[in-house]
Amino acid sequence: MFNWTKELELGIESIDDQHKKLLLIGNKINDLLAVHSDGDDNYDEILEVIEELKEYTVYHFKTEEDIFQKYNYPEYNQHKKEHDAFIEYLNSVDYNTIDDDQRVFLKELLKKVVQWVINHIITTDYMYKDFLISYGKK
Repeated sequence: MFNWTKELELGIESIDDQHKKLLLIGNKINDLLAVHSDGDDNYDEILEVIEELKEYTVYHFKTEEDIFQKYNYPEYNQHKKEHDAFIEYLNSVDYNTIDDDQRVFLKELLKKVVQWVINHIITTDYMYKDFLISYGKK
């Protein structure tokens, strides 16, 4: 589902590597959905992938935000708002509703992650690409 392509590449190795890891986590969600059958109980695996996504997303966003502050990126505040909104979404996941229908939950989670990660990289992250590269960040 999530494939790394040249269109996603920013040319900043540390950020590109972290984006690749986010895509791998997205693929774990997709894999869970692919093997899930009605009646299966994948609650523990779903929790595990959500926690991994949360932890890695926080780590990745901190990395970007630290770089932005170091180079005085002028769009820092707006970019951080987008980061904060996604973290808020992840923190709002109601674990009590997962068991209502695990398949539906996984579909909704995957849809949100696909939309957010891909759109964020190709739009918002691309906005800082040239700025950081102009400072020699690779």
